[in-house]
Amino acid sequence: MKSKNGFTLIELLAVIVILAVIALIATPIILNLIEKARLGAAESSAYAYIEAAEKAVVVHMMSNPNDKVGTSCTVAGLTLTCQKAGEEAGNLPAFTLDVKGEVPSAGTLTLDSKGTITGATGLTIGSYTVEYASGKATATATK
Repeated sequence: MKSKNGFTLIELLAVIVILAVIALIATPIILNLIEKARLGAAESSAYAYIEAAEKAVVVHMMSNPNDKVGTSCTVAGLTLTCQKAGEEAGNLPAFTLDVKGEVPSAGTLTLDSKGTITGATGLTIGSYTVEYASGKATATATK
């Protein structure tokens, strides 16, 4: 009597169906984790950018005590353009920032009189827009 080794066609189909069901369940979970990671990366990049901008503004204010920086600065990549308090935008030298992480291509930073950034609107980082208020950054997917 011959011994037949191997699986029947039905057994192979059952295994394939089980693997397909597992893939259907796991795929949305993995995609959701990837999206959350990207949102977190955009928020982390915003924190790094804001910290670098604060440092640049404070260093400028310490080096030039007569230059009082106004309440808002415009973001354009590694360049931050601010105005003197009570004057038109762009009358201070543009600050070139040293930032680790992805850099926003656009947005506006709001400052207080000490050079501390109190808010940010429209920071565009990749395909995300980040808003910053009360020390917390919140990223949303740009549509």
